[in-house]
Amino acid sequence: MRWTALLLVLLGTAALGSQTKSHAPKPASSTTTLPVTTTVPSARQKFESAMGALEQLRRGESLDELRSAVKHDPKFAQAWILISHLTHDPDEQATARARAEQLAPRVTPGERMLIRWLAGVEEGNYIPAISAMNDLLAKYPKDHRLAFLGGRWLLHEGRYAQSAFVLEHAVSLYPDYPAALNELAYAYAYNGSFEKAFALMDRYVQLEPNQPNPYDSYGDLLRAAGQFDAALEKYRMSIRVDPTFGSELGLADTLAVMGRETEARDAYVKAEMFAASESDRVTYELQSAMTYIRENNHKQVDKALHEVAKHAHNVGLAKLEAEANRVMAISAPDYKDAVHHLKAAERALAQARNISKSDREEERALVLQVAAERAAQNKSWDVAQKSVSQLETMASQSRKRSVQVAYHASAGAVLVEQGKYTEAIAHLQEDTENPESMLRLWKAYKQTGATEDAKLLAAKLAGVNEATVEQAMVVPAFRTLLADQQRQAAK
Repeated sequence: MRWTALLLVLLGTAALGSQTKSHAPKPASSTTTLPVTTTVPSARQKFESAMGALEQLRRGESLDELRSAVKHDPKFAQAWILISHLTHDPDEQATARARAEQLAPRVTPGERMLIRWLAGVEEGNYIPAISAMNDLLAKYPKDHRLAFLGGRWLLHEGRYAQSAFVLEHAVSLYPDYPAALNELAYAYAYNGSFEKAFALMDRYVQLEPNQPNPYDSYGDLLRAAGQFDAALEKYRMSIRVDPTFGSELGLADTLAVMGRETEARDAYVKAEMFAASESDRVTYELQSAMTYIRENNHKQVDKALHEVAKHAHNVGLAKLEAEANRVMAISAPDYKDAVHHLKAAERALAQARNISKSDREEERALVLQVAAERAAQNKSWDVAQKSVSQLETMASQSRKRSVQVAYHASAGAVLVEQGKYTEAIAHLQEDTENPESMLRLWKAYKQTGATEDAKLLAAKLAGVNEATVEQAMVVPAFRTLLADQQRQAAK
């Protein structure tokens, strides 16, 4: 009863090397788990292999097995919807989603719920999608794999407390379920509970010592906690276990936030060698380009990001093309240059063919957020307010968390620039993971006399170690500012 009741909270909130044997147990009764509808034994075998690979965070291998499964059985709806869920190729995503929806009437009610959930999210139908997810989890409360999938999706949506709840349920079913332990550790870490996260990581490593992901994930969480040398050691261990897994990306991101930008760029080049898709390759190029921001080398930033945008355009990755232009707009010293890049980002999204509604909506919200922030900095109030108004309309029509956050971040940014600090605080408190919003909130706290809040937020902001453009733009300079203030106070 507690499990089912708390699942409803999720809906209420929304309305606002796979060779190693897996430790995931197989429930004895098929009635306790989501059915898998296929009459082709080889397709079912491929599907199970795909799910095992996914549980070991081998997304590329999982996709390959799912693609093989639908070749063996073209009417395999569950495999089609998981391809759509996992792929980074917008054409493949659209095709697989359409095929799954076409086949949905032929499968079990539970599988139809899975399709409504995952397809609905991609199509921007959040309330019915999350309703379907809740119904599915309630229908199969003993299915550890479904709990893993649900918790994993909530984690990626930034709903950490809800993710932790679902994943804790998976672990309560099977305490030694590596996939759930991994995702749960991230949920704890993102909520600031690093001790609990590290304890789970230790268990994960013990369960899967010959797999690369336990070390890779441990590296991510150690970096987030600011333990850089330990993080590098874990990534290098992952690379030793499996050089093809892709842990060079984590290694590169860690070197980047440490300020070792040349070494980071070398590591990003190595990461590209093992890229599982063109989307991954463009993403690594984008991460590499942002290292020049930390070096204050705007000429090279612009040059590198132009190449990323061009690459993304040539291979039909409109969301990444828009993102590259958005990063240029954030980092551009000149306002007119920023406006030029924002228009380029809008064009990329407008001209995209198969990009999902969810991806288009999310990126457009982020572009509008940057448009509002840059206009406010330039005192172009009409332009800033127009962007905020557009985001407010989007937020009233979308339950996607990233859209909601973009609206509050942009509204708060404009209010701070106008000196309306008290009004800004309520908005900015909705975006306490973005360093730019955190910096504005810190200023608002200081201006309104909220000294203790400002002190706590300053420590959190100085400890942000994700290799994002916002981190590059804000955190190194903020750490220097705090150090200078401490030196002045000590005199």
